[in-house]
Amino acid sequence: MEIALAGNPNVGKSVIFGKLTGVGIISANYPGTTVEYAEGTAKLGEMIVNVIDLPGTYSLSGNTDDERVATDLLRSRKPDAVVAVVDASRLERSLVLLFELIESGHKVVAALNMHDIALKNGLAIDFEALEQTLMIPVIPTVAIRGEGIDALLDAAVKLRPRSRFSVRYDSHTEDVISRLAGMLREEDWQLPLRAVAIRILMADKGILERVDGDIKDTAESLAEEFERQHGESVIVHIQRDRFGEAGRIANDAVRQMETAEIRRSRISDITIRPLTGVPILALVLATIFLVLVFGGGLIEGALVGSYEGLAKGFFDDLKAGTDSQMAQGALEGVYISIEAMLAIVIPYILVFYIMLSILEDTGYLVRVVSLLDGVMHRIGLHGRAIISMVVGYGCNVPAILATRTIGSRRERLILAILITLAVPCSAQTAIIIGTVGNYAGPEWALLIFAILISLLVVFGFVLHRIMRFEPTHLFLEIPELRWPSVGQTLGKTGVRIGEFLTIAFPLLLAGSIVLEILMVEGVLDKLVEPSEPFMVGVLGLPAVTVVALVFGVLRKEMALQMLMVLFGTSNLALALTNEQMFVFALVMAIFMPCLAALAVITREFGLKNMAVITASSIFLALVFGAVANLILAI
Repeated sequence: MEIALAGNPNVGKSVIFGKLTGVGIISANYPGTTVEYAEGTAKLGEMIVNVIDLPGTYSLSGNTDDERVATDLLRSRKPDAVVAVVDASRLERSLVLLFELIESGHKVVAALNMHDIALKNGLAIDFEALEQTLMIPVIPTVAIRGEGIDALLDAAVKLRPRSRFSVRYDSHTEDVISRLAGMLREEDWQLPLRAVAIRILMADKGILERVDGDIKDTAESLAEEFERQHGESVIVHIQRDRFGEAGRIANDAVRQMETAEIRRSRISDITIRPLTGVPILALVLATIFLVLVFGGGLIEGALVGSYEGLAKGFFDDLKAGTDSQMAQGALEGVYISIEAMLAIVIPYILVFYIMLSILEDTGYLVRVVSLLDGVMHRIGLHGRAIISMVVGYGCNVPAILATRTIGSRRERLILAILITLAVPCSAQTAIIIGTVGNYAGPEWALLIFAILISLLVVFGFVLHRIMRFEPTHLFLEIPELRWPSVGQTLGKTGVRIGEFLTIAFPLLLAGSIVLEILMVEGVLDKLVEPSEPFMVGVLGLPAVTVVALVFGVLRKEMALQMLMVLFGTSNLALALTNEQMFVFALVMAIFMPCLAALAVITREFGLKNMAVITASSIFLALVFGAVANLILAI
């Protein structure tokens, strides 16, 4: 048996999916898109149920990538049941998609999620009344705590007749729908003909591509006649009637509890208002920065110290047991690579991913998007670009793919350039915090982030003036603030770190071994010598750091690891001055993207744009490094 989870963004659909399926989740991009959906299995008694987590969507008739993929998956997979995840605290807004699911002939179960927030807001929901009106099972859930999940699965697997509920459209709209549906043949469609007719009138591209020319012409003629008679399009009337029906049902099923003490959450409001929201955002960012610097530094010291005490003697014995310099170099590479992973991944990248998950799960990240929407318009973007930027602090690859949520190609290109130049990924952040922040002091690391923010603003402003266009507008559902779930936070962090280790560690290990062998064989000197005048004279760095820059093109974290291999220690303060660490970290923060990011930029924006972005980032990195070295020398 197969069920699908459908719902608007930010209603807790993915949390329900996680509670149902646990481990064994498979994520994949829908063919021909970068829109991701997930699959997993749930068990009810002896029954195994396949669960599909559809992309969040506001409509089945929309034409964005997310909406098209959700609709296409429902059509192609034909799930036995669809769980419509609804925000119980904002019932009216969520019901419209549920109407469309019922209208499309699916067997629907409603999960009224965030029921705890509805109660906190003093809202009492009559679930029996909802069930009678919608003619479907209605299950209250609190997904973040796992409440109602078993009952939801049980209701989903019990196959019932399809709901007979139908939205009450006005008589003129019903007449147009009926006339159009009468021209369709049931054998041509897997949907109720009424639903097909409505989607044709709603200009659903996926449906319009499959209808005959005569039907399409008739639909256009009916729509034009309707607009002449009513002064408004039939689309407006259909949506108005849907929202009107949703409002009527919500008013009948929801009442304000008289005896409950209703506490209005002022915290939610002050996070969005610029006067209070900006200082709060500054405080949040400062907290993240300080936790990374001091917390990461403490963890790094403890891990590296323990590792050296346990493993150094073992590797020294192995090296003493062989006369081959190449073997000794390879063993040294293995030792240093493991030490570097302990010095980079767990202290800084792990801590960053935990804090990112907390920001996502509390709902605060969406508020940052709303808060900074006006500011982002000044650099040719809108607030949703913040999501891609925040993702970029984890990894630039998914951040560049996430630009597909932006409406225009110009906005996407501007955002991709800014992410590449001025948004350090988790590995670059680890370089900044793990070198400058840890050894030179947090004020040095803070200065680098200030430079990057200034670079982002200045270049965004310039690009907006060069590539003139009107930014698209922001439509955003802001969820309630809530406490993050420890299990969800650790689970998401574990997945992200697992992906990082799976990809990065083999490369780091192989790179360390190769580098040690090159050092033993003397090949490295021949590579370093030509770059010495520039590295030493212009950047003020040891000539061998050019090797770290080159390896950083493969993976950014390899740059820091290669420095540790080159200097034979994870304590870079023994090999570099504070000024040199600052210059190196600044250069690496702006330097060209890694190969994976380059491949994605090429696919999304073309070879020419990729070459321009790469050349610009290299040029700016070296210029900023040279200027920083000159100022620090003075």
